[in-house]
Amino acid sequence: MKLDQVTWYSKLLAAILFVALPFVGFCLGMKYQQAITISQKVPANSIPKTGDTNIAIKADQLTLKTTYENGFLKYSGEVELPSPCHQLKDQSLVMESYPEQVQIRLMVESPQPGVACVQVITDKEFSGQIKVSDKATVSVHLNGQKVK
Repeated sequence: MKLDQVTWYSKLLAAILFVALPFVGFCLGMKYQQAITISQKVPANSIPKTGDTNIAIKADQLTLKTTYENGFLKYSGEVELPSPCHQLKDQSLVMESYPEQVQIRLMVESPQPGVACVQVITDKEFSGQIKVSDKATVSVHLNGQKVK
């Protein structure tokens, strides 16, 4: 066997290596990039969804009732949502000041993509209670914007 002669199988081997090596290099580079990339876990409710930007709920579509009893601020209300498939998430925060500032944060989540849903305006209720002083002020934020 002479190693300095060009034969048909040496040409075939060169062609296969010419195609395969860049492909293998690309795949290994992708695996390496995935291995060194730092992934951050972000709570799902803090990621703005593209579907949520189209949801417009006005102040007249939201009702809120608050009462103060025995050191607790109790609140309840309802929001008009575009469909029964939309979800309402509520969260209450107390800012450490005097008087306390209570923020009730409401987030409307769009239905999952591909879900067939009837477009009927639906009232969704929310409620909760927080231990605060009787001088606490309350503000409501809907989808990140303060409701007046």
